[in-house]
Amino acid sequence: MLDVLLIPVTLLLALGLRAVRRGDYRRHSHLMTVAFTLIGLRLLLHPGSLPWPHLRIWLPSLAAAAATMLLGRQALAWREARSIHSSHLRIHRALGTLTLATVAVTIAAWLLRNRW
Repeated sequence: MLDVLLIPVTLLLALGLRAVRRGDYRRHSHLMTVAFTLIGLRLLLHPGSLPWPHLRIWLPSLAAAAATMLLGRQALAWREARSIHSSHLRIHRALGTLTLATVAVTIAAWLLRNRW
């Protein structure tokens, strides 16, 4: 039943990517943080339903998402002229793409966990 939390996460990710295409970087950061929080809540609310191999997949995915969010804060600081380091933007973009692909594979593995 807690897998229903993945529906708003998908919607939040889509809205977050749409916001960044429109140039609304602060909204993008808020939407991605909420999506990350919902996935973390799902894992915390019922960790017993997740076998150890799936947990080994989820933890690196969440670590990559957290690193992406930290780099996103620094990229936002550069965009708002509060920092002089523009390299954070490129690294954030690359790590964000990797994180999105990793989370997609992890969610697919999670939803297919009963079929293995």
